Amino acid sequence: MAMIEIPALEYHLAHGCNLSCQQCSHYSNFRLAGAMPTPAEARGEYESWAHRLRPRRFALLGGEPLLNPNLIEHLHLAREYWPTSNLMLVTNGFFFDRHSELPQTLIDTDCRLEVSQHGTHPAYLERFRKAKQTVWKWREYYTGIQIKIRQSHRGWMRQYRIENGKPAPFNSNPNASYKVCMQKTCTQLYRGLLWKCPALAYFAQLESKLNMQDIAAWQLFRDYKACRWDATDGELQSFVDSKAIPQCSLCPSKRTAFNHPNPTKQSVLQ
Repeated sequence: MAMIEIPALEYHLAHGCNLSCQQCSHYSNFRLAGAMPTPAEARGEYESWAHRLRPRRFALLGGEPLLNPNLIEHLHLAREYWPTSNLMLVTNGFFFDRHSELPQTLIDTDCRLEVSQHGTHPAYLERFRKAKQTVWKWREYYTGIQIKIRQSHRGWMRQYRIENGKPAPFNSNPNASYKVCMQKTCTQLYRGLLWKCPALAYFAQLESKLNMQDIAAWQLFRDYKACRWDATDGELQSFVDSKAIPQCSLCPSKRTAFNHPNPTKQSVLQ
């Protein structure tokens, strides 16, 4: 089988999150169900694709990946299977104290740490300040460590509408939606399958959690077929090369800025 290069591949170490950032493209504010993958489970998923895909960037994220108690082992495992990829760990930074080996492991695995800022609410900033103080110390004491503070809140946009207290899709031109999409290169590896974006990968969990089965407007998302591990080279190449697909019509065609409430507390959907 041929080795195919893709811009990026992402893997959830946790579906849940301690924050409640509304309009999260991974639906993490809904506390989605699903066990955190063990290293053995991740190894099985990686083995299905490592000989076929060469992602320029491989990201471990969530949800909040530091909730996974096996984080350190997962970092070593990711580097083992994706030796030439730019390895990245994306976190909100609230649980650094749970993983004392993290800074040295980041260096050992040549992994960049990206700490996302998710808002400007005073209560949130007070806690986020502690995360920044921690990484500042790491920069001082660990030579070669790669750390970036990601201003995620500045590009936050509305991902779906709200009707009757539940997420509702847009009715857009697929090409227009794809053009403004911020997840167009965020291929997800989930349940051993490849998904075009996080909105599609985790929709079934969202639907189950919020009892959205009666909302017919989401049918295109339900009909989506992820790329299987036994896909032919041609089928895999077609998946990689695809741009706008019918499901893109359920996403916004314009980037509408969205300032979510205090992410440390759950609030009524807006």
